[in-house]
Amino acid sequence: MNEHHTRRPDDRLASLLHDAAPTAFDARFAGRVQARLIEARGQTLPRALEHHFVRIVPLAAAAALLLAAFNWWDARGTAKSTLDAALNLPQVSVAAAYSAASLFDTTATRSGSP
Repeated sequence: MNEHHTRRPDDRLASLLHDAAPTAFDARFAGRVQARLIEARGQTLPRALEHHFVRIVPLAAAAALLLAAFNWWDARGTAKSTLDAALNLPQVSVAAAYSAASLFDTTATRSGSP
């Protein structure tokens, strides 16, 4: 732990300090330090998830509300309800979902096809 330096014989204080310094840690020292670190941190998975959840959820909720407000402002005149305006989803029917135009890209030009 301490480096051995060449001492002058008349340096009595340095000699006393060197002799009083510990040469090694106690055998149980590492275990006690690890136990205290784990206890102080409390790094269990549920606690870590709770810590991040509390920090991130308010930001995500604010972003979702901001997006809903922008969607509502954009579609407020054409939507049937406030919820439809806030979600701003396109109106889709089963017939439109299964139409050939939605399944195949008919607007693209085919090169070399008969």
